[in-house]
Amino acid sequence: MKLLAGVFTPLQEKGCVSVEIYNVLMDSLRLSGEVKKALSLFDEIKEIDMKPDSPTYNIAILCLVARGEIQEACVCHNKIIEMSCIPFVAVYHPLAKGLCEIGKIDEAMMLLRDCLGNATNGPMEFKYCLTLIQICKFNDAEKVIDVLNEMMQQGFPLCNVVCSAIISGMCKHGTIEEARKVFSNLRDRKLLTESDTIVYDELLIDHMKKKTADLVISRLKFFGLESKLKSKGCKLLPS
Repeated sequence: MKLLAGVFTPLQEKGCVSVEIYNVLMDSLRLSGEVKKALSLFDEIKEIDMKPDSPTYNIAILCLVARGEIQEACVCHNKIIEMSCIPFVAVYHPLAKGLCEIGKIDEAMMLLRDCLGNATNGPMEFKYCLTLIQICKFNDAEKVIDVLNEMMQQGFPLCNVVCSAIISGMCKHGTIEEARKVFSNLRDRKLLTESDTIVYDELLIDHMKKKTADLVISRLKFFGLESKLKSKGCKLLPS
């Protein structure tokens, strides 16, 4: 039995069911906390002779992120791009936050850049994140802390996307030591808990290892050594 059959049957008999109606119902269910039912409608749209549109996928992204299904949300994001449409600004932050939570920091930072490139007035938090990445070129914890202080004074709280931007910037331009000074400062000021500090330190180490591995592989490719190593049976980590 299909979800909300009592509502849809009369509409279907009159030929009034449309993607737009599904979108309204999906968003209403999402706003009322009925995320699972909203996603059931999303599945139903795909089962019948009807194609989801850009708003459908945007609503689905918010629902999927709320359920922690980040990879599935990314699939919906890509569907929007394939349609030559731009995602709603409202979906960028939850999706970036979800990507950061599963350690996909590079993907989250790309999402921030896409948002600021597509939106006429993108979220200020994202602008601060990109500023933090640029400031990390100085490899100076104090400069990063100054930007964070300004951000928080302007009413934008510390969040995992901001902390991930620091990790991204320091792993690309700076050092683990300076990044740790930033997180230690935030912990000492009670802006981060001890457990959060440990989590970010682990993310920092993992991300630096990935960046180092990527750099090694890119240099091997540049000097034409990758194929020679593979011919000798050496297994390289994927870039």
